[in-house]
Amino acid sequence: MPKKRLGEILLEEGLITEEQLKEALEEAKRTGEPLGQVLIDLGYITPKDLGRVLQKQFNVTYESLERLKFDPSVKDTIPEDIVRQYRVFPLRKEGNTLVVGVVPPFNSDILEKISLLTGLKVRPIIITESEYRALLDQVYDITQRAKDVIEKLAEEASDEDNVMEISVEKIDINDLLGQEASINVVVNTILVDAVSDRATDIHIEPTRYDYRVRYRIDGVLMDKIKLPKWIAEQLITRLKVMADMDIAERRRPQDGHFTARVSGREFDFRIATVGSIYGEMMVIRLLDKKNIFVDISRLGLLPEQEEIFHKLISVPYGMILVTGPTGSGKTTTLYAALSVLNNESKEIITVEDPVEYELEGINQINVNTKAGITFASVLRSILRLDPDIILVGEIRDEDTAKTAIEAALTGHLVLSTLHTNDAPSAIIRLQEMGVEKYLLSASLVGIVAQRLVRKLCSNCKVRNEDPTSPNVYVPKGCPVCNFTGYSGRTAVFEIMPVSEDIQNAILRGASLEEIKKIAKAEGMIDMWTAGLEKVKAGITTVEELQRVIKSPIEISRSD
Repeated sequence: MPKKRLGEILLEEGLITEEQLKEALEEAKRTGEPLGQVLIDLGYITPKDLGRVLQKQFNVTYESLERLKFDPSVKDTIPEDIVRQYRVFPLRKEGNTLVVGVVPPFNSDILEKISLLTGLKVRPIIITESEYRALLDQVYDITQRAKDVIEKLAEEASDEDNVMEISVEKIDINDLLGQEASINVVVNTILVDAVSDRATDIHIEPTRYDYRVRYRIDGVLMDKIKLPKWIAEQLITRLKVMADMDIAERRRPQDGHFTARVSGREFDFRIATVGSIYGEMMVIRLLDKKNIFVDISRLGLLPEQEEIFHKLISVPYGMILVTGPTGSGKTTTLYAALSVLNNESKEIITVEDPVEYELEGINQINVNTKAGITFASVLRSILRLDPDIILVGEIRDEDTAKTAIEAALTGHLVLSTLHTNDAPSAIIRLQEMGVEKYLLSASLVGIVAQRLVRKLCSNCKVRNEDPTSPNVYVPKGCPVCNFTGYSGRTAVFEIMPVSEDIQNAILRGASLEEIKKIAKAEGMIDMWTAGLEKVKAGITTVEELQRVIKSPIEISRSD
């Protein structure tokens, strides 16, 4: 009798629905992630749910991470390259038996290999993908690995002229991890570790005596390691070489990028540097080329907001703005919209600074201010190319704003971004740029404001027993979430269609408060209210909302 598939068992157990399984299968196919991990990431099941089902599927015992007995003394019984290649993990010895964690699906041949390698009997137990990754982070700790590298580097000359300079556009970081300890090892270890930790940014910052390396994970900066200055300076130089930047210039701001594969996933690493009083600082932004493509249903919109959003992007012409600070997910929202609009009957052109992700079937143009290729100049040119839909990466000045509005008024659908605190503020911001009221009134279709909030870790969140608190669940902390209590993020939205009443308000020069009042009277759900819905659903907490969204009033759980 053939073994039942994971999805079948989850359906039989009543843990997911047919629709959820279909969505997860599509996402797994797109990203290459295991189905079980995708279901966890979507919030449909917990790691414990997955472990129990895998135990049933493979008839092998499952142990959850918090109950797992791990003996650090056995970590070297299996070489790290085998641990990573086959997704197995040595956990403990029981007499002459080595207990090994395995991530399904697994090949029994690897268990025989481990037995021959160690001279021990092997007993497998199931661990989930997220638990495996947490063990990797815990045992193969970057701090210790970097210390080992630093000790070896300390034996070598610290002459910067010895830094290997390469100019290839693409490198495979994993190919370099096995090399003898060098500055390459420091660079690659940090990049691989940052990807493993789901970091979006790496900050390399000088202090008076050393450098600190921090990762931004789920929107929050976390200390990772401290490096001696001479090591950090070589690290920065090496990264600048990879990004084709000027290694001799250490004070003026510079930008660069390089593409690399990490664990089979392709990333674009965007680098910015500037000189500070203690030395050169660098920030690296990690852009996962697969993860940008998100279905609108997964953005985090409330059901009524999703319906409005679809109506907005279905209009034939006009301007739709997405607003929020840097790193609030605006590009993801715009690309989700383009994925719906993109078909053979439409000519879509984007103007970006820079193009972050390549979109199949869409013409994309990079802005280059130094060469005179600005948002406004490109926009004026592409209007002669007969586009149906235009995406403008960002409206930064009056010239760009007016040209984009001209495009919206001449039969094109224009999508763009702006930096404002909420949706109604975008109108005031454009007026401050010098855009006439009648142009705004005639061109604007809708404005979307958004923020990203951290989601409670599905593995360890606990029901809140405090009746005075609005939180349904509270963070606890476990190895899966690095003991933060949060894992992953979701967006909180505010969508304001520009109705006839709002158009008239713009024409008569209404204040921001008046525009907000009209929008709310017409049913606009503000970001705070949308966020509270996610608190009530047990997705996040009020404390997390307060970290990123201005709280209008004090609330209680009874509200």
